[in-house]
Amino acid sequence: MFFSVLILFFSINSARSQDTFSIVAIDPVTGEVGSAGASCVTGSIILSDVHPGRGVIHTQASYLSSNQNYARSLMNLGLSPQQIRDSVVAHDAQGNPSVRQYGIVDLISGGRTAAYTGTNCLD
Repeated sequence: MFFSVLILFFSINSARSQDTFSIVAIDPVTGEVGSAGASCVTGSIILSDVHPGRGVIHTQASYLSSNQNYARSLMNLGLSPQQIRDSVVAHDAQGNPSVRQYGIVDLISGGRTAAYTGTNCLD
């Protein structure tokens, strides 16, 4: 009985959910990396760009593949998460980084991080 009520509660609340999250994570001991996310924006694309042994770039909101590919190339070159974030924002393919979100982490020095949420993000 309790289990059925709990499922119903979560089903009702999920229909009204307005939460968005992004998580990027590393294990500096094992070198494992990963990410997860959810969005309340209809049609939102969330992309986890996982680089085993190196780091993760997590993108959501107004995803644009050319921006993601650019960020990936910067991580492959060894730039820091902050440098990647700053460069992707400065060189947004549509000239509008204010509608985008990024979360970036790498394995250097126990893990460096950077995040960006544009001022016009719908999330």
